Amino acid sequence: MTPSGPSEHYRWVVLAGLMAALTAVGALTSIAVPLLSPVPFTLQVLAVFLTAGLLPPRYAVLAQCVYLLVGVLGLPVFAGGARGLGVLIGPFGGYLWAYPAAAGIGSAVAGRHPTALRRALALGAALVAIYAGGMVGLAVLGHLTWAKALALGVLPFIPWDAFKAVLAYPALAQLQGLLPHPPRRLAAGEQIPSA
Repeated sequence: MTPSGPSEHYRWVVLAGLMAALTAVGALTSIAVPLLSPVPFTLQVLAVFLTAGLLPPRYAVLAQCVYLLVGVLGLPVFAGGARGLGVLIGPFGGYLWAYPAAAGIGSAVAGRHPTALRRALALGAALVAIYAGGMVGLAVLGHLTWAKALALGVLPFIPWDAFKAVLAYPALAQLQGLLPHPPRRLAAGEQIPSA
């Protein structure tokens, strides 16, 4: 329970649901560029950036887990309208598996009151987590060498994802002031303040 009670928790859950939906919308932008990479270009990373920058860590992870669950249950929310568990165990599944970790890590790096530097570091940390997951998926499930996974699954995306970070950064700076303060853990013996 958070210091301001269950209503605060429900607000964060609703925002997590919105971020899951935004990630699904980001998948609709799937663009294949076969000459650069077999991995499609989408706006999902932008949604993960926003999730990491706007939600506390556990809710950021929840948002991306909900997104994955909805796709596994059969809604066409993955890139190109794909759906089902097969996407997560396919060669591009590593990117998707990394979304919850990336959102949680980015949120933790940003902290409760992010400075400009922490916000930038949070975006970078989230992106590194996504790239790491993507490379593992391509190498292990796609049977590529690590060098090939880097060449096809990371390097072509750096300019595109840097552009998304440039879009996300000012949006986060504006939106964070509109959201409730992230919950903090209570110290041992500390009471929840009454409303």
